Amino acid sequence: MESLIQQVIYGLSVGSIYALVALAIVLVYRSMDLINFAQGEFFMMGAFIGYLVYTQISTHFLVVLVLSTVIAFALGMLVERVFLRPLQGQDDILILLVMTIALFIILPSLALLIFGPQAFVLPPVEKKLYVIGGIALNPQYLIILLITLVIMAALYLMFTRTHLGISLRAVAENKESARMMGLNVSFANSLTFGLAAALGAIAGVTYAPLIVITFDMGGVIMLKGFTAAVIGGLEIIPGAVLGGLVLGLIEQFSTLFISSAYKDMISFGLLLFIILVRPNGLLGRRKVTKV
Repeated sequence: MESLIQQVIYGLSVGSIYALVALAIVLVYRSMDLINFAQGEFFMMGAFIGYLVYTQISTHFLVVLVLSTVIAFALGMLVERVFLRPLQGQDDILILLVMTIALFIILPSLALLIFGPQAFVLPPVEKKLYVIGGIALNPQYLIILLITLVIMAALYLMFTRTHLGISLRAVAENKESARMMGLNVSFANSLTFGLAAALGAIAGVTYAPLIVITFDMGGVIMLKGFTAAVIGGLEIIPGAVLGGLVLGLIEQFSTLFISSAYKDMISFGLLLFIILVRPNGLLGRRKVTKV
């Protein structure tokens, strides 16, 4: 029983990282009708920014997390303003999609140019294991769970209780109506993209102590986040969270009972299964279009 509880906690922790990335993907998709294939690179950028903050400014984890999030938010808004907004007037949304793929290629190359091919390490908050009732836990997994819960609660309050959040929801629901109400749709898209970058950075900084930081670390996380978003429902924010947690648990138990070598195959096999059986996701509903 202790081993089972331990695996559940680890699975939920890793699933929380996937949930944050999936949530960022869903937010951009709802706001801009765009799958941001460069979202994993914000995860990578956040980890590198966290490492720089740690080595140059402060070793306190909260300082590293906050500064990395703020810097990533600003960089996300800058990326949207420079690379995506000039293309939003185009009739073909495929152009924007190609741009995110280009960013997916360019940003790791830029990281390789700056930091080189070597791996970097961000030390964990606590190095010792906690033993609770016979369960040995790495505190970094608990920190991931705690931070994810705080972020989810903050996003819920923002989107339901603040004027800014309600405005962003209005833009996501109907852009033309939002413009008629006087909302700045372009600025809302920029804020959403910045928020997605910040979520990627939070995931990167909190997960980095459990792995190593490399220039090519964003690709797999992007695929896992996209898988989680599709599992839950690509247009549903709670679905992104559910999909991430489900994916994390499935990966953890597949590693325990089968082999870690098949972890990615099982994850992407689940993606194919969901697309075939329930293409709208676990929480999505089939859309009926009248002709």
